[in-house]
Amino acid sequence: MAGLTIDNLPASEEEIDFSDLEARFAIPEQEETLENVVVVDNLPIVEPEKEEKLIKLLKKTLGKHGKVKEDGIHMPKDNVGATTKSKGYAFVELETPKDAQAVIRNLNGFPLSKAHVLLVNPFMDVEKFTELEDRYQAPPAEAFAEHEHLRSWVGDEFGRDQFVMYAGNDVNVYWNETMQAADEIVSRTNWTEAYVQWSPLGSYMVTMHPQGLVLWGGPSWNKLVRFIHLGVRVAEFSPSERYLVTMSQEPISLEKVVQKLGADEQHQNPYTNDDEGNLICIWDVRTGTLLRSFAPPVGADGTAAKAGWPQFKWSPSE
Repeated sequence: MAGLTIDNLPASEEEIDFSDLEARFAIPEQEETLENVVVVDNLPIVEPEKEEKLIKLLKKTLGKHGKVKEDGIHMPKDNVGATTKSKGYAFVELETPKDAQAVIRNLNGFPLSKAHVLLVNPFMDVEKFTELEDRYQAPPAEAFAEHEHLRSWVGDEFGRDQFVMYAGNDVNVYWNETMQAADEIVSRTNWTEAYVQWSPLGSYMVTMHPQGLVLWGGPSWNKLVRFIHLGVRVAEFSPSERYLVTMSQEPISLEKVVQKLGADEQHQNPYTNDDEGNLICIWDVRTGTLLRSFAPPVGADGTAAKAGWPQFKWSPSE
């Protein structure tokens, strides 16, 4: 209480002003969040003597994708006669929300055993599910949106092929004419920042950028799929265009990817801690999903070997 002397002592405790002490020793309010907590369902139902073993297995499995807090696995139990049994699910507290996202992305649908396929969801979804209506209401039917045919050029009435030219900053796609000048289909400036290439069946045209590569196609030449792979240098499709392999000379860095994407596009980050330091990525072409990444080749002395291209050989039927 500032300015307190023998002559102005308060008459009672209620009159004492503690505001200066409260301000000085105030504990900053911390925003409570449960975004680092996940619910792991479809676990084996075990008795107390097997619980510790299951927790160790669960911690080892989750620990490959995110750091589990000390004593961060909580497994509810049911009373069954004179003993107890686990309920088949667990709440797991990880160090950060980022760890939780990595665990969900990598372990939802993971076969822990032949009889137990894990279902991993954010704990924050529990509140969302409790607010669902008791009676099912069918969602409104979405209007059918017709997609352009990716190989529409096959139906050209003159049976012409297409070819692409990249000169200066301009990318131009033409109809290939035999008896006259090529007929331009589309021209765009700064469409690519390295080079362009076709997919094996001509469904896609690839443009290369520092952030990754983009697939384009259809009569309107719209952007179809974007693949985030910083510093990508080369790309190769599988024979039927189901998969795409990319390679960069820059090892994957989660920190760099986050910085490059910016705050508004973090949901597009396809990588987890398991991908850190890898150079080669395999993608699903239709969905843009990262299927797996690989570390660079290592020589006999343990140092990175010179990587050739292509790195993989596809079977004819994939």
